[in-house]
Amino acid sequence: MNQLRRILLLALGSLALLSGVAHADPLCPRPLRLAYSMLPPLYYQDEQGEGRGIEVDLAQALSHRTGCTFLPTYESRIRLWAAFDASQVDISLSGVATAERERFAVFLPYLHLRNVLLLRNAARSPAPASPNPMNDPETTLAVTRGFHYGPFWEPWISQVQSRGLVSQVAEEGDAVRLVAIGRADTTIVREIAWSYYASQYSDRPLRKLDVGATAGVMSVVLSRKTLDPAVHKAIAKALSEMKADGSLLRILQKHLPAELADKVIDGGQ
Repeated sequence: MNQLRRILLLALGSLALLSGVAHADPLCPRPLRLAYSMLPPLYYQDEQGEGRGIEVDLAQALSHRTGCTFLPTYESRIRLWAAFDASQVDISLSGVATAERERFAVFLPYLHLRNVLLLRNAARSPAPASPNPMNDPETTLAVTRGFHYGPFWEPWISQVQSRGLVSQVAEEGDAVRLVAIGRADTTIVREIAWSYYASQYSDRPLRKLDVGATAGVMSVVLSRKTLDPAVHKAIAKALSEMKADGSLLRILQKHLPAELADKVIDGGQ
């Protein structure tokens, strides 16, 4: 019996070793540190604290297609870029490219997103001749540290900041809260996030205002410092295949109205 038991144990050990070898992926020999930020519906947490959103589903799909394992972490937006530069993060699934960021990261575009203004219904009314609060010199604005809002918005933000009317916060949700409680007149959010925030503040009605901003590009972000170019290539290939076979569109349709999903993946205005 002891001899038989030893044979069985050796056989089981061999199977476990073979299983480990079969699952070892030379492309990603270690789990990749994937940083999420609170950016609904790209990433948010449900009532149980579980991560949900487009990025969570995208991460699962990329892992399946590349064989790479992702180790989820969380970073605020301003901390995210410092973490990339310090080689503490390998990948993010939502980033806007700038010349400075491209120094330490590769950007793989996959979404075209537009920003809109979010206001509360009870906000101070702008002058009758200026329905757009961007034209009101007394408008107060909340912005998120580490966000690059794009060329349409940056000059206006600088103007409001020069008047001392900008509040800077760590998270986009904090900026929305300042508007909801009357501490700021407006903030800038992605169009796809509007429904999420409107539902979060149903007791303090919010409204959105489309001021005609052009679409910006949202990308998967890969570290130049910690990842081999072969990993960059494999993830780029997987993302391209997901666009081609409709997998990416199906993920978007799960979290967005169908017409908005088509719009952001096609880059419509």
